[in-house]
Amino acid sequence: MRFLRRIFLHNLGLKVLALAISFSLWVAYTAEPFADVGYNVPLAFVNIPPGLALADDAPLNVHVRLRGRTGLLRRLTATDLNFNIDLQNTHAGQLPVRLTPQMVHVPYGTEVVLITPAQFHINLVTDATPVLGPE
Repeated sequence: MRFLRRIFLHNLGLKVLALAISFSLWVAYTAEPFADVGYNVPLAFVNIPPGLALADDAPLNVHVRLRGRTGLLRRLTATDLNFNIDLQNTHAGQLPVRLTPQMVHVPYGTEVVLITPAQFHINLVTDATPVLGPE
């Protein structure tokens, strides 16, 4: 019994102060409101197969709406978000691309609410540029 009393009552003032500081930080964090903010995020088409090229009609940006704490969203820019579309196992022709919230890499504490456009088509054409080899 004496052992438990010593654990809880030793440096009681410091323990109460630490608890009060922790509680005030928690209140300050949870009192910050949520907001929705939109960003124009650039698309990155990666792993394009050799001999194929992306036609000029492919979109360069999509609009992504995020929800999160206002302080976090205020610090974010569109360059902090990235949207990689993997074209590794594709072929020439028109391909549908469907964008999902899981494809956007967003910071912890934010969630993707809306992606516009959520679906579009890209056109992969055979690349006509000659590959220069050793002469």
